[in-house]
Amino acid sequence: MDLNRQRFRVLTLVAGLVGLFLVLTLLVVAGWTQAVDDSWNQAMADLELSWLVNVAEAFHRIGGVSIAFLTVVVVAAIFVAKKRWWFAGAWLAIIVVTQVLTTFMKTAVGRDRPLDALVHESSAAYPSGHASVSGAAIAIGLAVLLGFLWPHRNRLFLLVGAAYAVAMAWSRTYLHAHWLTDVAGGLLLGTAVVCAVSLTMADRLTQQPTEPVPIKKP
Repeated sequence: MDLNRQRFRVLTLVAGLVGLFLVLTLLVVAGWTQAVDDSWNQAMADLELSWLVNVAEAFHRIGGVSIAFLTVVVVAAIFVAKKRWWFAGAWLAIIVVTQVLTTFMKTAVGRDRPLDALVHESSAAYPSGHASVSGAAIAIGLAVLLGFLWPHRNRLFLLVGAAYAVAMAWSRTYLHAHWLTDVAGGLLLGTAVVCAVSLTMADRLTQQPTEPVPIKKP
């Protein structure tokens, strides 16, 4: 019963995240969020400090294609080396699905980025790929998978993953590379994929032993 209740909660969470993402997308397309986005963008400009720009640029590089791709490959290789086949599959599924959906939504919405960006980006603004892939899929996704391996540290993993995802989202708006709603949409989309994949593969992920059982000598 407890397991079924937990699955229902995760399913409800997925539905809520997807619903919020769809509503936010409609609001963005209608232009009803632009006033909030403009206000946040101006606030980031008013609070601009050189050292914070450096921090945000560091997140920009970490969340870029090269480092993100390397992270995905290394983590997948570690899971394979440890013979955690379903973990490797779940990990790759989270990344690929999030990337595909993000690219599709960018093309479908076709939103322009802020004109005062401190870094160059060529893709459309909504949703933020740094927030959806590097922030949510990689950070929160890895946290969830590690939580299956070490359930007693699940909350710690989620806290670290969520903190990184929020910091990545903040950095995108601080560099004026994205509007506030771009990163909000990215986090919603990526986290929804993480939860959906984890729920779908939960039975397989929980079947694998977390630690070798010691053999007691008679």
